[in-house]
Amino acid sequence: MLQRLIDDMNNALSANCYLAALSIALMLPDICGKAEYPDLKVGERYKAWYDEFVGKYEIPPVPEGWPDDTKMPYLSGEVVYSLRNSFLHQGTPNIEPEKIKVEENKIDKFALVIESKNEFDIYSDASGIWNGSIRTYRVNVRRLCLIIGANASAYYEDNKAKFDFFNFTIIDWEQEMAKMKGLGL
Repeated sequence: MLQRLIDDMNNALSANCYLAALSIALMLPDICGKAEYPDLKVGERYKAWYDEFVGKYEIPPVPEGWPDDTKMPYLSGEVVYSLRNSFLHQGTPNIEPEKIKVEENKIDKFALVIESKNEFDIYSDASGIWNGSIRTYRVNVRRLCLIIGANASAYYEDNKAKFDFFNFTIIDWEQEMAKMKGLGL
């Protein structure tokens, strides 16, 4: 099921259906978090899985000799969980800065960037601090979907046994009809 969701997310990206792709991408840490941390509450496991398998690679380096207050915001588990809650529950593709506890990830101005597929599949985000205090972050939807999807897929491949909670039936009607035609029915 997880790979089916990732494939659907990638199909949505290919069709430039950015918000549909984003909604699937934002569900993936929920699913993987349930597999990795089944005893934690939803928000805790979401953020823990994201930080461990995606977020730690998103932390921008602070050049040697620079003060700690120049740390740029990044897509931490807190930030992505806030986006998930706002988008999936309210239909608002934004974050709620007041719910972000880690000071360096408090973001005053947040924006989504949509971008068509490019030749090399390289996309970027941008963060900044304006006038010394206004913290900004622009996330490329395609990039976010690709990094979450790739990490969720790799996690699933390495941990299939942890996904024993998947219990569902999906019937592909076209496949069923093709089978019937093949039987002469």
